Amino acid sequence: MKIVQVMAGNEEGGLEKHFEELCNALAQEEELHVIAHEKYRERFDEKVFFHSLDLSKGRKNPFILFRLWRMVRDINPDILHAHASKAADIVASISKWIQSSIETVVTVHSKKKKIKNYEKFDYIIGVSKAVLAPINHRHKHVIYNGVDFPKQHSMSGTGINHSKFTICAIGRLVEVKNFALLLDAIKDIDVELVLIGEGEQEITLRKQAKGLGIEEKVIFTGYRSDALDLLAQSDLLVITSHKEGFSYVMAEALLLQKPVISTDVADMSEILPEGYVLEKAKSEDLKDKIVYVKKHYTDVLKNFEKCFEFAKEEFIYEKMYEKLILLYGEMLEESLSSK
Repeated sequence: MKIVQVMAGNEEGGLEKHFEELCNALAQEEELHVIAHEKYRERFDEKVFFHSLDLSKGRKNPFILFRLWRMVRDINPDILHAHASKAADIVASISKWIQSSIETVVTVHSKKKKIKNYEKFDYIIGVSKAVLAPINHRHKHVIYNGVDFPKQHSMSGTGINHSKFTICAIGRLVEVKNFALLLDAIKDIDVELVLIGEGEQEITLRKQAKGLGIEEKVIFTGYRSDALDLLAQSDLLVITSHKEGFSYVMAEALLLQKPVISTDVADMSEILPEGYVLEKAKSEDLKDKIVYVKKHYTDVLKNFEKCFEFAKEEFIYEKMYEKLILLYGEMLEESLSSK
């Protein structure tokens, strides 16, 4: 197969990590072309054909749209795969001029209100059932993001106090992650919180911790390349986000056999055991659940056993890759049969 993968942003996060890992894996077996910002060039395997194009300038820039169309025309792939809303909008804008022999697919990474352009693609992939729910399309498929999961994790040198019940929270320190809720929930609980990440709300969150008198039990680590090691040494992962498409940290925690408490985002209500998803983001409810997990930890781990097994089946990177290759094959078979 000859495949073109398109990413339109120039940021750093789960989407970019997913895109990089996916393209490098596909390039080992297929002819893989990447169209993305120049800043990402060095992150791809030498087998990847990289085409530099800054698609972050605007979704309706005619010069950019023309360059993208010409690149796709010259490559003439079997499959054109766009990732996330900006790339979806841009590819949809040139869809009427794309060769009819090219199958188009988009991956929806988060829930969006504007979905019209997604429906212009031949196939749609969602990283959760929740992100696909508003979209009406006969070819929509859920493929959970896979984690390239290391088998070994360091169990020392992370600064975690092993005599304390330790909660871990990971993510950008921004409003949508709602870490303020977690700080408020732990103010009267004897726990340690390891908060991993950096972002614009760090000063605000530090002030909140000080105002609540809990600064001594909250560790602000900033960005940590060894975040998985810290998670491996923690007892519980808490997710307080207002919205998520797919939570990598949830997948990583379950693969590490750590219980998770989460707000009702993405597919948490289908993935986590009953009672561990907060329907409403209230600090008192979160506090009560943390206290319960701490007091009944052995029983909680037993309650999560099926969930841990589900993670091994759905969230390992190899599983995601297998499902995607099968879908690509299905797309090409249907394309041939319709001719």
